[in-house]
Amino acid sequence: MLKISPELAISVAAQNDLVRADLPTRFASITIVSLLSLFFLPATVLGVVYLAYAVTEIVGVFVYRMLAREVTWRGIVLFSTSAFLGVWIFNLIPLLLFLEQDPFLKMIGAMLLIIALNHCVVARATWIFFGFLTTIPIICVVGFIIVSFLREFATPAEMVTTAIITVIGAAYMLHALWTQHRLTARLRGALEEAEAGSRAKSRFLAAMSHEIRTPLNAICGMSELIDEENKDRPLLQERSKLLRTSALALAGILDDVLDHAKIEAGLMELSLAAAAPAVEIRSAIEMFRASAEEKGLRLEFTIDESLPAYADCDALRLRQVIGNLLSNAVKYTDKGQVTVHASAVTEGDHAIIEVKVADTGRGMTPEQTERLFQDFYRAVDKNAPTVPGTGLGLSIARQFARMMNGDITLTTSPAKGSCFTFTCRVQVLEMTALSGTNPPTQDTIFTDLGVRSILLVDDTASNRLVVRSFLKDFDLDLIEACNGADALAILDHSSVDLVLLDMKMPVMDGQDTLLAMTARGGRIAATPVVMLTANAAPEDRELFLSLGAVGYIAKPVRKAQLLAEIQRVATAHGHKPIETRQSARTGT
Repeated sequence: MLKISPELAISVAAQNDLVRADLPTRFASITIVSLLSLFFLPATVLGVVYLAYAVTEIVGVFVYRMLAREVTWRGIVLFSTSAFLGVWIFNLIPLLLFLEQDPFLKMIGAMLLIIALNHCVVARATWIFFGFLTTIPIICVVGFIIVSFLREFATPAEMVTTAIITVIGAAYMLHALWTQHRLTARLRGALEEAEAGSRAKSRFLAAMSHEIRTPLNAICGMSELIDEENKDRPLLQERSKLLRTSALALAGILDDVLDHAKIEAGLMELSLAAAAPAVEIRSAIEMFRASAEEKGLRLEFTIDESLPAYADCDALRLRQVIGNLLSNAVKYTDKGQVTVHASAVTEGDHAIIEVKVADTGRGMTPEQTERLFQDFYRAVDKNAPTVPGTGLGLSIARQFARMMNGDITLTTSPAKGSCFTFTCRVQVLEMTALSGTNPPTQDTIFTDLGVRSILLVDDTASNRLVVRSFLKDFDLDLIEACNGADALAILDHSSVDLVLLDMKMPVMDGQDTLLAMTARGGRIAATPVVMLTANAAPEDRELFLSLGAVGYIAKPVRKAQLLAEIQRVATAHGHKPIETRQSARTGT
C-alpha cells in the first residue's frame, strides 16, 4: 500500500485540528443562517438541507477523532469526502436564496458565498488539496449565479467580459489560497524549528547539569568528610565549608537555568501530592541556618497553627520558592536577622498559605523594585560586596507562585531591609499520618541504618568513594558495581537489603537495570532500590519511581540526606533502625 509521506501526514493532521476547532463556530453559523432563511424559503426544503448538513458534520466528528489518533488513507478519504459533501450541501442555501425573485435575497445569497470563500482561504489552506477541494465548488456556484443573472439581458460581448473577469477572480482566489498555504507552512516550519531548538537547549542543559553534578558530588561529599574528621582544625573546616557552599551555589544556578528553560518552553508543570506544609516550610528554613550562622545572622521563624496539617501541593516547588527568598535574604543581609513567619487562612476545603520573609539588609530603591522580577536582573549596590547569582531566582519563584494560584509581593526601603510575601492556594487534606514528615538536619545522629548489606551501582569512582566514606562507620557490607549488568550478576548470587543505583552508566544504565530487576521477579524484584543520580529534574524522579524505585536522591548528595533515605527505606521494609538527635531546634 502507498505510504503516507511525513509532509502529508503533518498537513492533514494540522488541517484536521483546525477544522475540528472550527466546528462549533461553523455549525452555529450555519444554524443561524438556516433559521433566518425560514422567513424566505420553504421549511421542508430548508429542513432537508439542514438535516443533510448536520449528518455530514456528525460523521465529520468521528473522522476528526480518527485522524487525531493516527493519519491513515482511510481517514484521509473520509475527511476529504465529508468536507466535499458538506460544502456542496452548504452551497444549496445561498443558491436557493439567489433563485428567489427578491433582489434582497439574491444579495444575501451572494454575500454568503463571498463569506464562504474567505473562510476557505483563511481556514482551509493548511492542506492545499483540502483547500482546493472546498473552494472550487463555491467558485462553481458563484459562476453559475453570475451566468444565470446575466444571460437574460447581457450581450455576447458583455458575457465574454464577465466570463474573463470571473476567471480572473477565481484564479486570484485560488492563488490567495496557495499563498496562504505557503505562509502557513512556513509558520508551521518556523514553529517546529523553534520547538526543536528549545528541546535541544533543554537536552543540552540537562546533559550539562548531569556532567557538572557528578564532580560536584565528589567536591561536596569530600568537603563534608573533611569537616567531620577535622573538628579540631577550624581553619581547615572554614575552607572546606567555603568549598562546599560554592559547590552547592553552582548546583543552585544549574537548577535555576534548567527551570527557566522549562518555563520558557512551556513544559513546567506542578506535581501535586499530599504534604505537610509546616514541615516543608521548616525544612526549607533549616537549609539556610548554617549559611546564616556563618555570617553572624539570626535566623528566626514562627509557624502559625493556622497552617493546615496536610495539603495537596507541590512540596518541591513550595520549598524552592521559600528557599529562594531565604537565599536572597541571607545573601543581601550583612548584619541583624532574617525572620520568617508562616500562616494560613482557610476557605472551605482550600487554604491560602502566606509566608513572609523579612530581613535587615540593604533594601532596595523604587527603581530596583520595578525590575526585580525580570529575568537576569540583579539589584546591584556599588558600595556593597558583589553577591553571586544568575538573576533568575526571583523570576522563577514568582512564576511558581502564580502557578500555585498565588504571588510574591515586596515591601522595601533602602538601608532598612526588605520583606517578601509569598502566597499560594492549596487544597486541605484530612489525613492522620504522612510519611517523611521529619526531614533530617545536620544535627541528626544515626546509630543504625537498619540494613546489613548495600549494593552500590555507579560507574564513577569518586561517587563510590563518597558513599563508601559516608557509610564507613556503620556495621554493614557495601558491595560495589560499575554498571547494571555487573549489579544483576551480583544479585543473581547474593542477597542485599538495598540497592543504591546511578542512572547514566555504560553497558546497562539505571533504567534498564530497574526493568531487568522487575523482570527477574522474586527476591531480586523485591529488593528496594534508591536512585542516587545526577538526573535531577522532577520528571526524572517521577520516572524512576514509576519504574519501581522506592527512593530518589539527586546529586550532590549530603550525608544526612543519604543516611535518612536509607533509614526510611529500611523502616518501610520492616527494619527498625535507631535514630537520635543532638538537639531539636524550634523556632531559632
